[in-house]
Amino acid sequence: MPKPAKLEILHSAIPMRSFEHAAATRDLAEAVIVHITRSDGQGGWGETLPRSYVTGETTQSVTRDIEHIYWPALCAGKLPEQPDTARVTLAARCAVQVAWEDCLARGVGLRLCRPIARSVRVSGSLGSSDPRQTVLRLVLLRIYGVRDFKLKLGLGQEVDRENLRLVHRWLGRRIAAGKSTLRVDINGGWRPEEVPDRVAELRQYGVCAVEQPSLVPAAELAELAQRCPLPLIADESLLSLADAQTLIQHTREKVWWNIRLSKNGGLDLCQRLCELAVQAGITFAVGCMVGESGILSSAQRVLLGRVSPPRFVEGNFGRFLMADDLTKPSPLFGYAGRLRPFAREGLGVDVSLAKLARYAKLVTRLTAE
Repeated sequence: MPKPAKLEILHSAIPMRSFEHAAATRDLAEAVIVHITRSDGQGGWGETLPRSYVTGETTQSVTRDIEHIYWPALCAGKLPEQPDTARVTLAARCAVQVAWEDCLARGVGLRLCRPIARSVRVSGSLGSSDPRQTVLRLVLLRIYGVRDFKLKLGLGQEVDRENLRLVHRWLGRRIAAGKSTLRVDINGGWRPEEVPDRVAELRQYGVCAVEQPSLVPAAELAELAQRCPLPLIADESLLSLADAQTLIQHTREKVWWNIRLSKNGGLDLCQRLCELAVQAGITFAVGCMVGESGILSSAQRVLLGRVSPPRFVEGNFGRFLMADDLTKPSPLFGYAGRLRPFAREGLGVDVSLAKLARYAKLVTRLTAE
């Protein structure tokens, strides 16, 4: 069987159409792109978007970890789930795992994307320091048939209140009729001691769940959830399988999960988390990092074809959020947020070398010893 022969690491930066949340404002979608070539010449693509405030990783640390941990392990025949290190290295693992799976599939002409349940619909992402822009995006998404929404908070109390007021004004009746949902994402912007009271205030706006109100470990988030009138969603508090087991032991109905490829280590580990959630009766979402290119967007479609339908999906925003993309086609959710699998082999998309030359630079090239 052909073995890994070469790995190239590139850093990409694609202009964004601007996106804000409590942890960061993004004008560039910065990612680490990986291309793996087998000994028979077949190649595959992977991507990851490291976020220091999510896993503690950066583009520099991911590059080092791929070079010193995951590439040697892949060449030796086994990709570790999470090395015995004091640091989280899951974003680095994601890039290598996705690229290698794409490479293997292309080598035998295998299509990774399977049919996706029609009940799977992408949520609209809202939130701006200018509430008028929030409403404009909401209106456009509603025209496009989107029914589930996530509103980013943490942009300042006055801005948050106005965003909530306006979103509820447009969605309140639909939420009451069960035709739309609204959840909010705090990105860790609240102090733990203020979470229960602030969550209680959100009930008047029809909010169904509150994502990551504070940046706390899994056990502390579970304890916070017991004191809140609405479910909390674990994002930064759910990184590893160990975090998942902690949440299962402490609470089930009160903490939902947000599972993301870059954050949780790639397709195989995300699939295991989804399966754990289903077995434990936990509501879960399959999310994304803001600014994912078509590489990760197509990988998300692969994941969605392998697991039970999640309650919410975030991703495949493509050029809705970015000025350009690295792949052909550029994945974008369809009408009403629906997703279709790609019919091509591997991940189902091709990376444009011209776009790669425009938006990325080669950082290092590694060869098997």
